[in-house]
Amino acid sequence: MEKMMAFEPAEFKTRIQNFKDKLIEHNIDIALVNTPENIFYLTGYQSPGYYMYQGLVIPVNGDPLLVPRAAEIPNVMLYSWLNEDNIVSYDDTVDPISVTIKCLKKYLQTNSKLGIEMDSKFLSIKQFKQIGENCHASIVNIQGMIESLRLIKSPTEIKYIKEACHVADKAMGAGLNAIHVGVNEDEVAAVMFEKMVSSGGEYLGMEPFVSSGYRSGNIHAAWGHKEIKKDETILMELAGCRNRYHGAIMRSAYTGSNPSDDVKRATEVCINALNAAINTIRPGVTSGEVDEACRGLIEKAGLYNNFRKRTGYSIGIAFAPDWGEGQIMSLQKDDSGILREGMVFHMPPAIRFPNEYGVGFSHTVLVTSDGCKPLTALDCELKLIDL
Repeated sequence: MEKMMAFEPAEFKTRIQNFKDKLIEHNIDIALVNTPENIFYLTGYQSPGYYMYQGLVIPVNGDPLLVPRAAEIPNVMLYSWLNEDNIVSYDDTVDPISVTIKCLKKYLQTNSKLGIEMDSKFLSIKQFKQIGENCHASIVNIQGMIESLRLIKSPTEIKYIKEACHVADKAMGAGLNAIHVGVNEDEVAAVMFEKMVSSGGEYLGMEPFVSSGYRSGNIHAAWGHKEIKKDETILMELAGCRNRYHGAIMRSAYTGSNPSDDVKRATEVCINALNAAINTIRPGVTSGEVDEACRGLIEKAGLYNNFRKRTGYSIGIAFAPDWGEGQIMSLQKDDSGILREGMVFHMPPAIRFPNEYGVGFSHTVLVTSDGCKPLTALDCELKLIDL
């Protein structure tokens, strides 16, 4: 069997050691990782089947043990650097937490410190309590430790994000070309999906958004069976994915040659705000400063109430329900996080009038040594659709 690992084993083992170094720094003896993105980052294992329990036990003094559903073992062997000695699986009729507890107890000693991701969506309260009641250890929160390692992307990670952005550009371009009066939003979404897959895109962390007319004023409006009509704004956003790494893009269109002054103004404010953020990004600035550059223009235009969100977020590894890494770092008001070379962000300023109209534009950008580089290449303009 030929492996399908996204990275060489040496890179995964370096990530494991970097994580162990953080555990040692905090006097933590063993960690339990449940978040799919973090398990992928440390092992390469991936599957849409993460709706079933999976856990990665990492002792400071010992080899990692993955606790997957037994049916997923072929995927573990295909995508990860782990071997049979690193896998302790469970059948569907077996409680996976009891298996996890056995793995933990193999390394736990009196007064051991056990690190758990306490903000993970993939360890229930019941499961957490079960571990605490059966593992006589001091439990501490390790949320953010692995995420801090994920924030700055390696050259190979950047390569995958660039490929994902290429997929996003292709799919968005196809979607914009599919817009015509009388066409259903579903048809536009279908064209985008076809181009995404044919361009090498993989399953996404979040569905594309296609909204026209009054629906374009509502955030996160996926295609909704609506017919596109004359003199409507269309707001679309999607991501491409390569080896679980995502790159996203947002663009807008108008069915006609003469948008209203309000639509023109909202478009101009969005694009100027995006460009202001791009021009502010460089190593050493804070995420709050980038947000101020974007949000400040929107506030001066008197449109903040039609914005009311962060400027952007880190993007990289993702499984549903999100394509972003906002839990790692967001470009938002008064945030003191420092930007560093190798970080990647998606910035989607949008102006929305709920149930009326909306426009938005974005780029996925890489922080470089002296600024930033957009990785999405599609022209940033309101596309006018000939009638």
